[in-house]
Amino acid sequence: MKRLVLLMLVVFVGAALMQGCGRKEGELVKEEELAASVEDWTLTKQALFDMISKLPEAQKRKYDTPAGRAELADRIMSEELFYREALKDNLASKDWVKKQIDEATRGILVAAYFKEKVEAKARPSDKELREYYDSHLDVYMSLPVARAQHIFSKSKEKLDDIKRQIEEGGEKMTTMAHSYSEDPLTQAEGGDLGYFNPGGYMRGIGFSQVLGDTIFKMEPAVIHGPIKWEKGYSLIRVNEIKPAQQEPFEDVKGKISDVLTKERLQQVRNEVVGGIRKNYDCRNFMEEYYRTIQRSPEELFEFAQAANDPNERIKAFEEIVEKFPDDKHAPQALFMVGFVYLEELKDKVSADRAFNNVLARYPDSDVAESARWMLDNLDQPLPDFQDMEDLKAKTSGKSGD
Repeated sequence: MKRLVLLMLVVFVGAALMQGCGRKEGELVKEEELAASVEDWTLTKQALFDMISKLPEAQKRKYDTPAGRAELADRIMSEELFYREALKDNLASKDWVKKQIDEATRGILVAAYFKEKVEAKARPSDKELREYYDSHLDVYMSLPVARAQHIFSKSKEKLDDIKRQIEEGGEKMTTMAHSYSEDPLTQAEGGDLGYFNPGGYMRGIGFSQVLGDTIFKMEPAVIHGPIKWEKGYSLIRVNEIKPAQQEPFEDVKGKISDVLTKERLQQVRNEVVGGIRKNYDCRNFMEEYYRTIQRSPEELFEFAQAANDPNERIKAFEEIVEKFPDDKHAPQALFMVGFVYLEELKDKVSADRAFNNVLARYPDSDVAESARWMLDNLDQPLPDFQDMEDLKAKTSGKSGD
């Protein structure tokens, strides 16, 4: 652990040194603005504060004190002294140091080329971002939010009596929850369930399909119930409800850009690499060997289903669609890409795109109706199912239900 902390500090210190420690070339810095100096090198207080703000929380607490700042400034100053002495001793000429410098330089240049020549080309334009947003407005809707309170009991008759006391006798629901609710987690707070989304976690209750489906249909400020749910009965009053709202374009612009860039990155990378390879004599011997043992669509599908990592499964399903687009497994593989994104990675945007691709590429396949149902129900829980054939049977032809 200590080695990890030291490594992180070295990284931050190195970054500060490379950035000039907050001092532009030729700019005079007043002494009261300085944290440390060595000859003509300076570390400004602002650079030190910025560095501390980027540290992990535990390290931030350690160094964000007068004594801690002094310790960190001394550590950074020591780095500068080591650097100057290393130059004097010509350590850069040693073979092992040369090797590390070469490796670091190579890594920096590869990353820079990828960013400038590949990633930049994969980034969508503002027009493309807006067009994607406008055509996926349903995806960028914030879920409704409710705040409610309840009085819980195993006895329906008990709650019937409590409800009469509130409605006819003028008793306060909060007071009655304090006195009579059998939910120990919310009783002290007058039955407050907190804020939650449809199907989301409710304080004291946890996850309840019955209450989750019912509460968002309730009229606010009215006592409902007793409602039977998985653990017993509850009187419910919705105190606040905020309907679903459209997320502003500017708030989701970055997410859309990341999604579209991720989808294009491999294609752009292959195009760039293909263009460069023409200028060099190069062969991928491992790829040549791999082609001789390439897995069939059936083998890839079995591998994808058995894989534990959802990203690995997605990659295998996508390989089927890419290499065997006309095979009978391709439509279901593409459907499974969307399914894994939605159910396991909770990435509605990527799931939406995958299901739309199913309809665009395989409109007559046996999973087309299921893909359409999934698109219409991205925010809803899936029906109970035994396997994929059962899921297809339960979603096929139910679009819009």
